[in-house]
Amino acid sequence: MSVVIATLGGDFLQGTITALMQGSLPPAEILICIPTEHAHKTQHLANDVVKNLAIDIRGQVKQRAYGFTQVQNDMVLQLDDDTHVEARSLREMVAVLQKLGKGNAVAPIFYGPHTKTCIHTLQNGLLKNIFDYIVCGAPWGKKKMGVITSIGLNYGVDDKYASTDLVSVGWLPGGCVLAYKDDLVTENYFPFKGKAYCEDILHSFFKKQKGTRLWVATRTRVYTDEPASRLSRAIVDKEIPIRRYYVSLSNGPMWRLFIYETFCKIRSFFYSFTHNTEQ
Repeated sequence: MSVVIATLGGDFLQGTITALMQGSLPPAEILICIPTEHAHKTQHLANDVVKNLAIDIRGQVKQRAYGFTQVQNDMVLQLDDDTHVEARSLREMVAVLQKLGKGNAVAPIFYGPHTKTCIHTLQNGLLKNIFDYIVCGAPWGKKKMGVITSIGLNYGVDDKYASTDLVSVGWLPGGCVLAYKDDLVTENYFPFKGKAYCEDILHSFFKKQKGTRLWVATRTRVYTDEPASRLSRAIVDKEIPIRRYYVSLSNGPMWRLFIYETFCKIRSFFYSFTHNTEQ
């Protein structure tokens, strides 16, 4: 098995690699895909297993796509540089994918390293369900887990409410995905500059275009920092054009996305006002 990590050489990377190598199924190779100007940060990690791929490319999606073209093994794990795989999880994900066969991709449940709880907590209150159902076009209640709506709103799987070991989903979080080499998306599908917000919904879209089925293995865990609040205006402004792009690709209802965008802008305004006032 090969592991592909797109990175700028942050402090988390060494711990991520250590967790992989100390797990129950250490990978045969780990490809660190890093822009040339940052390659000095990861040279000390290189060995017979860890390969430092210095490339004249910058951007998470581009770096990762290049790494996919360089792997030597039939099974490939894409992994964020700050995601720690639980010791037994990689072996179990491999077993699941081997059972499913080619044409499938598997992700684990994501937990916060400090809270020790699922970061995709199901919000199942009445008002939340009404909003998700009417505005976002999402199913009601637990049925929304793993769904991506027609306007690109994605809901994670909360293992507390999962009744099976394997859940068929419409999207996979990009931080940790296991697939066969033949099922990888090696094209640059992210035509935006800067941090790759929402890249996983686009990645999942193109995976499905290739005929790949997406699954979450609910008994496997990885640990990664909880995502930043999506209430801030800066994140809202970054996500809007990406979701519009998704809707244009999938022929979704732009009018519904406009309603959602308006809500997010109003919410972020009050969030920013409250945040600044408290300071």
